Amino acid sequence: MRIAYLLAAAAVLGLAACGQTTETATEDAAATTEEAVDAVGEAADATGDAVEGAVNDAANAVADATDDNPATGPAPATTP
Repeated sequence: MRIAYLLAAAAVLGLAACGQTTETATEDAAATTEEAVDAVGEAADATGDAVEGAVNDAANAVADATDDNPATGPAPATTP
């Protein structure tokens, strides 16, 4: 009879250990997911900044190239 109690106790302890492992794995997965979301957000922010800079540079280049005012427009072309 004692062997049956020992086997039952071992089974209960095994299930408890398995439950703890699952809980730890779930917490680790949640933390990893949160880190991934943060990394994607930072990458999106950096991409947005880069696109904004490129668009502004292109818009300024077009504005400079099409400016008819000699005081503010592009430098006149020189011919040798």
